[in-house]
Amino acid sequence: FGFHSNLPLGNDILHPMEWLRMIHKMMQMPKFNPMRLTTSNKSIMGFNLSFFVDEIPLLGVLYDRISQWFQEGVLQCPRIVEMDMTEIATAHELIQSGTSVGKIVIRTQ
Repeated sequence: FGFHSNLPLGNDILHPMEWLRMIHKMMQMPKFNPMRLTTSNKSIMGFNLSFFVDEIPLLGVLYDRISQWFQEGVLQCPRIVEMDMTEIATAHELIQSGTSVGKIVIRTQ
């Protein structure tokens, strides 16, 4: 769930009603108190894999470990919807609907 879901869908010009809709959706976004993260032993992390471009051997070890976790069922892949290139309009509609979950993969062959 991110702020991108509050952005207008497919319009270049923001009508005043769009601003009101975005404010309404922003008010409904989940909120959290960052100070509670420490006392509840939780964290939020983010990282950029491009910083590891010079660490190929390290990445190989990490990818092997992640692959093993998938095989053991420790990790599960998010839902993936596959569509043919002929369904590109349907895929775009699905993304724009705001109801898609996981990844949408377009097969080119």
